Amino acid sequence: METVGASVDGEVVTMDPADARAALEQAAAARARIVARTPSPWWYYPGVGCCLLFAFASVSIDWDLIPYGVIFGLSLGPLLLTMAAGRATGVSLDRYYATPGLRRTTSLLGPFVVALIAVGLVLEWAADLRWSMAVCGAVALIATVLAGRRLDRTLAEELRP
Repeated sequence: METVGASVDGEVVTMDPADARAALEQAAAARARIVARTPSPWWYYPGVGCCLLFAFASVSIDWDLIPYGVIFGLSLGPLLLTMAAGRATGVSLDRYYATPGLRRTTSLLGPFVVALIAVGLVLEWAADLRWSMAVCGAVALIATVLAGRRLDRTLAEELRP
């Protein structure tokens, strides 16, 4: 019988090739289970998009809502949704930066949302076009949902064994 040697902490451990194959198959099966659980729940990206919509629309609705839009729409809401998604899937990961493909997609989505904020503020305050921030928020919601679907596909592709 042939044995396979591996160094563990400076000590050579021998293993039967059949045991080594079984261990590799177990690791591949565990990875496949993780990949199956990584996609976000259906409500995650629409929820994050609605948080952005609230943050944007708070500017159009009333000056008094702007702090709530910032606190709940840009920080607390997405944070709670991310925690809930991790709990629902059993996999906690940074859904925007976990892999190189996710970072590439996010590097496009982030500046797009910032540009929407700038355009919306200019139209809302400088051009005095009421509800333009709310319209930009609706565009941010749609972009977040579409990019989120792409993020989930990319994550599954990059984690697949």
